[in-house]
Amino acid sequence: MKKISPIKAIIGILALTFLIHQLISSLYKPISTESAQFYTLNDGFDVTGIVIRNEKLVKCNQDGVLHFLTEDGSRVAKDGVIANVYSSESASIILSEIETVENKIKNVESIMSINNIEASNLDAANSNVSASLNNLIKSSAFGDFNNVTDLSEELLTSVNRRQALLGETGDFESQLSVLNSQLSELKNSLQNPITQISATESGYFLSVTDGYETALDIKDLSTVTPSFLDNLSKTDSGKNVIGKIVSDYEWYIASKVTLNQSLNFKEGDSLTLYTSLKSAQKLPVTVKKINIADNGTDAVIIFSCNNMNSELAAMRSGPMTVVSREYSGLKIPKKALRVVDSVRGVYVVSGMQIKFVPVEIIHSTDDYILCEKSEKDGSLRLYDQVVVRGKNLYDGKIIG
Repeated sequence: MKKISPIKAIIGILALTFLIHQLISSLYKPISTESAQFYTLNDGFDVTGIVIRNEKLVKCNQDGVLHFLTEDGSRVAKDGVIANVYSSESASIILSEIETVENKIKNVESIMSINNIEASNLDAANSNVSASLNNLIKSSAFGDFNNVTDLSEELLTSVNRRQALLGETGDFESQLSVLNSQLSELKNSLQNPITQISATESGYFLSVTDGYETALDIKDLSTVTPSFLDNLSKTDSGKNVIGKIVSDYEWYIASKVTLNQSLNFKEGDSLTLYTSLKSAQKLPVTVKKINIADNGTDAVIIFSCNNMNSELAAMRSGPMTVVSREYSGLKIPKKALRVVDSVRGVYVVSGMQIKFVPVEIIHSTDDYILCEKSEKDGSLRLYDQVVVRGKNLYDGKIIG
């Protein structure tokens, strides 16, 4: 049996010791850390909001064919024309053709006005052509043929713009002349409307009604009680209604809440409502009125708001979150909080050592705390590695 020399034995022992040390080091960490992240906490509760606003039904008492001049959801001025009434369907068809030709004229004029600065952006033009083509293919593939005409026009415009940037302008002057001639012929063939439908006040025009316009025509907000909302039902809008105008002045959101929830507010309080709407995710509102039920178990809080857009104008009810206060700061686990010499703070990793950093607590929960964010030296900063577990911690301790 071959003998192992003492030197090889010592080297083997050292190597084994080193491997064991590395294994222990990789499996055992004397401290654990978490990154300080910026976080916003909303102190509130969820409700279902019922929208109450000034809504005027728009009626057309004249027989004929309607052609809307105001797009659905767009703003209309007082006395502005909402729609024309024509004696035949042909007039509406001609108006649609006029709109198409006018859009083509705008596109050609836009292409002809391309300057040298725009011409340098050929990559963007190529991307627009690809995007327009992809949109047309996807729309056709999924059977969405309603947008094919518009997407085809968009593709043609993108291709023409690209040609203009490359100097391949073609005879756009001739195209413009032909389009202007077509526009003139269409306008000359258009008959005069029998009558016009005008807005009685300014606001947002909607071509659909939901049956609550009359039921929620509130003159006295004190009548909006829990029982009123529980028994709310649609009413018949009447004949010849073609839409409504939603006022863009002060409007209201009524929410049924528990009595305890209502006691946290008073009339005049300013707060925020979070909605599911893309264009109005945060609504600044004021508590207008609080109506407590006769049985004393629940209440209705009525919020007033002055913000308005087309999406809000179309909303009647929806889920919302009532937020009385927001807290924003650096979020860290509550178990990371330490008290050193009567000062509250945390230990953070700085290079090869740990240091104690005082913190100012904004808000606290059972699991975590929110601390003031600061860029001052010696303050807790965003993405600092905060020690959440460790033994024998002290300021300046060296860690391996």
